[in-house]
Amino acid sequence: MAEVRVTESKLTRVCLVIITLFVLGICFKVAKPVLVPFFLSLFISYAISPLLDWLISLKVPKGLAITLIVVVTFGLLYLIGLILYSSGKHFVASLPEYIQKITDLLTEISSGLEHLPFKLDVPSIIGQINLERVTNVLFGTLGSFFNFLGNLILIFVFIIFILAGRDKMADKVARAFAPDRASYLSRVLLSLNRQIQKYLAVKTLLSIINGTLVCLILVVFGVDFALLLGFITFVLNFIPSFGSIIATIIPTLVAFLQFGNSLTPVWVLLAIAVTDSILGNFVDPKLTGHSLDLSPLLVLFALILWGWLWGVAGMILAVPILAVLKIILENIPSTRYLAILMSK
Repeated sequence: MAEVRVTESKLTRVCLVIITLFVLGICFKVAKPVLVPFFLSLFISYAISPLLDWLISLKVPKGLAITLIVVVTFGLLYLIGLILYSSGKHFVASLPEYIQKITDLLTEISSGLEHLPFKLDVPSIIGQINLERVTNVLFGTLGSFFNFLGNLILIFVFIIFILAGRDKMADKVARAFAPDRASYLSRVLLSLNRQIQKYLAVKTLLSIINGTLVCLILVVFGVDFALLLGFITFVLNFIPSFGSIIATIIPTLVAFLQFGNSLTPVWVLLAIAVTDSILGNFVDPKLTGHSLDLSPLLVLFALILWGWLWGVAGMILAVPILAVLKIILENIPSTRYLAILMSK
């Protein structure tokens, strides 16, 4: 009888966890208009916190430092967003030309494989590409990004309050708990905050450097959509393992379609691969001190899940959210085993 009760108790807990996750998923989906700006503001706040600390160390008043950082960051993001939107529209307008180049390439490949037992039916393959649908999807993506620009004011209101209240947590913990408990929680929260801030700030800085260098490489070789591809590299740099691979393939493919059978795509591939290798294998470990080693399968699942919940913004935030969750689990003794399971 006791074994039956234990089994029923475990089954009940599993069912409650499943129901809780289901309800949370619905809440995240419904609350997207509020939660996406809030999570983006948290991400940006942690990324720019070292700059705030630096200004305060220079004896700049905290209120003035926050104002300067928020105004400059707002202006840069809005300007970059407008430029990217214009570049994206140009890419969508040029899409039929690139579809034609892909068609010609597949036709050339199929003619070279005529002696093989199987046939490459190019018209059938091209027929599967619904150009109108692809264009609508790309315009929808650009529109959602432009909506994000429209939410910048809400995001930066969140950022102001987050930065203004970031030093008050220790005082709240001291007043809310007994001295021993408060001291322990303060140390844990301080360690968590430092690790999360270091990860997000360093990762953002390296992503900016990587995206900028890729953009410059593409400009030097005259590849189209250099700014847009640099931004895509910036976003993909947050995705471990296969993110850098995709960020290398996409510009190389664009260069190949633009220049054909020349050495330019090869040089583009080598330059981007060397840049990514240096940043990923030498600079990143040196700055972060350790690697989070997230499971590629878990990363893929997170991208799909958050992409379904919040669209493009969810896919951008998926890996940072996963990394922050792993950092939190690592710092709690009772959940450390979960952090180990999240590793490679």
